[in-house]
Amino acid sequence: MLIRNGLVGVDAYFYPYDGKTVHELASVTKSIMTTLIAIASDRGKLKLDQPMLSFFPERAIVNRDARKERITVRHLTSMSSGLDSVGKEQDEGTLKEMMASPDWVQFSLDRRVVWEPGTNFIYDSPVIHLLFPILQQATGMTALEFARKNLFEPLGIQEAIWPTAPQGYNNGSGDIYLHPRDAAKIGYLWLNRGQWEGKQVVSRDWVENSVKPQIKTSEGDDYGYGWWVTPGSGVYTAAGRGGQYIKVAPFLNAIVVPTGGGFDYDEIDPLLTAALVDPDKPLPEKPAGVAQLEAALRTIVQPPEAQPVPTLSETAKAISGKTFVFGQNPLKMETMSVEFGGSAEAILHIKLAGGKFESWPIGLDGVL
Repeated sequence: MLIRNGLVGVDAYFYPYDGKTVHELASVTKSIMTTLIAIASDRGKLKLDQPMLSFFPERAIVNRDARKERITVRHLTSMSSGLDSVGKEQDEGTLKEMMASPDWVQFSLDRRVVWEPGTNFIYDSPVIHLLFPILQQATGMTALEFARKNLFEPLGIQEAIWPTAPQGYNNGSGDIYLHPRDAAKIGYLWLNRGQWEGKQVVSRDWVENSVKPQIKTSEGDDYGYGWWVTPGSGVYTAAGRGGQYIKVAPFLNAIVVPTGGGFDYDEIDPLLTAALVDPDKPLPEKPAGVAQLEAALRTIVQPPEAQPVPTLSETAKAISGKTFVFGQNPLKMETMSVEFGGSAEAILHIKLAGGKFESWPIGLDGVL
């Protein structure tokens, strides 16, 4: 999706996605989570320079020292807490250990401090997850409840899915699902310095500071409060794995929201950037180019040709119709079964918490 001067220039989706269902935004969630912290601060529910540990007085925290006492909410939003990461993969390794632990919050709080808070950036999903219990303690609401009342409703965002972690908190580091057009609203809110239809949803001061470099990184871009900041360009980005982005270019009054399933956005970004020209110079009419674009947009929504259905494997025959029972999990799935009926489609049945059943077809011929 491309928005320029408040108008939608392109709203295109590749088959099988049709834009009618919410899309996982992965770590774009981090930018939304820090926004909720800002709103809570604006409303006097918490202070950004309040010590992190002050929100957890009932917990026995290991590796507690003077540096850990100095970690603040602000340090968490800029991923400069100084907390250690696990192994060579850093964030990935630490995230895996956190998710394997029985208490994600305790895991994050117990980590050693290896740098003075505010001096060193490390991409750290567990640190952002700590913002969830902080927000919940400060406001008495879950992150999703707080978001619906104070961010989503003012922006007209009606549909959002945000899975919960084992302790009942929403997953602060990732996993929110929104429509791409609603993700674009977050970018538009930032483009307009926190205002939406004349109402100040997020303070202008926070918006402006969140997209200024707060800490240097080794990633090429700097980091603000939940946003990546491209030095010297004025461009800032909420970014998630697999090609999920909210990219804002204030000098062009433009927002780009690509969503995907594993493509390399870095290959596409230079082409998009080159296509966004000087806003003060009107473009000449190019009917041939418009026709070419429209033809491409018609093509990408079409399904591919059906492929021959492969012979059903022995494993598929063995599990067909059998019910698998899940333990406790963030998606609140209780059971799952798959039926292979010998046609071009299998049927996936899922039972969710509360007794809700859902069924989906699975194309075995490459077509939904």
